Amino acid sequence: LLSKLGCDNVIVAGDTRSDRVAQIAAAAKKIELVEQFKGENRLFVAGSTWGPDEELIVQLANDNPSVKFIIAPHEMDESRMAKIEQTAVGGAVRYTEVANSSLDKQILILDTMGMLSSVYGYAEFSYIGGGFGVGIHNTLEAATFGLPIAFGPNYQKFKEARDMISLGAATSITNYEELKAWFSPLLSDPQHLTAVSQISKEYTAKHQGATDIFFKAVFSKQ
Repeated sequence: LLSKLGCDNVIVAGDTRSDRVAQIAAAAKKIELVEQFKGENRLFVAGSTWGPDEELIVQLANDNPSVKFIIAPHEMDESRMAKIEQTAVGGAVRYTEVANSSLDKQILILDTMGMLSSVYGYAEFSYIGGGFGVGIHNTLEAATFGLPIAFGPNYQKFKEARDMISLGAATSITNYEELKAWFSPLLSDPQHLTAVSQISKEYTAKHQGATDIFFKAVFSKQ
């Protein structure tokens, strides 16, 4: 597009978000409560979810009682959090109410802000919300930890999502059967999980460096 407009003095730097999420991952916080909740179990983290996402994730949790789930709603909607608690067969507890309850539940609702990027570091599987609405949220935060990623059908505006689908690190689903079909092999085949996780991590590592390119182009003397 720039070339067509006669602008040929161009450097393709990439997306500085890849550098930012790598920085966040390197500074990830230790969260003892999440460690206690996970225990020796495998952990599935669903981040920035909305109602349609949460219905699918709770159904997946009900079908996989050996896996722990953390759901981080995009908005702290009381009715939606209550619905998760009511429909979770293995029980659900809110992060802010753990002191008055037990961690012996299958689902932990992350009803607080600023923790999701660190929580991904405890997971083996991830889901990114928003794909049944205006568009998915940040996939790079999960990918930088080497997580397989699933999300809803509205992802086309995001290059990293399209890239990761083509590489096999992510998948787009439109219903529960597709979510289950994606998750089952990851859960049952450790080699498959390792391979997909490696693709995810390598993608974010490969795309780091844009910040340095920008900085040198703008501030370095010729």
